[in-house]
Amino acid sequence: MRRRSHRAAGGRRPAERRGGHDRTAVVAGEPSERIATIAVTLRAFARASGAEAAMLLLDRGDGGQPFVVECAAEGPIVLVEGERGVELEPERLVAEPLPLPAVPPPPDRPIEPASLQPALTASATGAPSAGRVDPHALATAAALASAMRSLVALFPGRSVLTATFPTADEQVGFHLAVRTGDPIVASLGGQQFELPPGWPA
Repeated sequence: MRRRSHRAAGGRRPAERRGGHDRTAVVAGEPSERIATIAVTLRAFARASGAEAAMLLLDRGDGGQPFVVECAAEGPIVLVEGERGVELEPERLVAEPLPLPAVPPPPDRPIEPASLQPALTASATGAPSAGRVDPHALATAAALASAMRSLVALFPGRSVLTATFPTADEQVGFHLAVRTGDPIVASLGGQQFELPPGWPA
């Protein structure tokens, strides 16, 4: 299946390429060893869950410049601070991933957007579904969200973890965004759903 770009549209400057990392180096104010650990953890999650990409917005405290680690299942890892991006070659990152939570394996069949959309709508609004709900698709989404909630808890404060998952329609992306203490937000084909607090139970 052709992979969709997971980067946000906009006028980012081209990412600068870099090789591996020096354990004593600092990138955008963060020790490169810590960045390497985040990157390999995101890649391990993406591969275990079947995500096309995972991205962490790292909470750096009050006044800290937003710092993002973008990691597709394959290809370079991108670090973004403000308008500046740096590409890292993942095979040269020397780090062990953090222990992953229980991650559901990739679904045995692609998520069907037409059946997940009414399920997300019903979950977000509490209203009866206006379309055919596929319990399998909703259960898959819930299991992925639960794993992401456990994973983002490994990172500081208000860090945000997002992931992009393939669907049966390669033109329709399915995204989950998770931050500790906040409702989980799902996006499907450009439509956003704020799930109720505590979802999935």
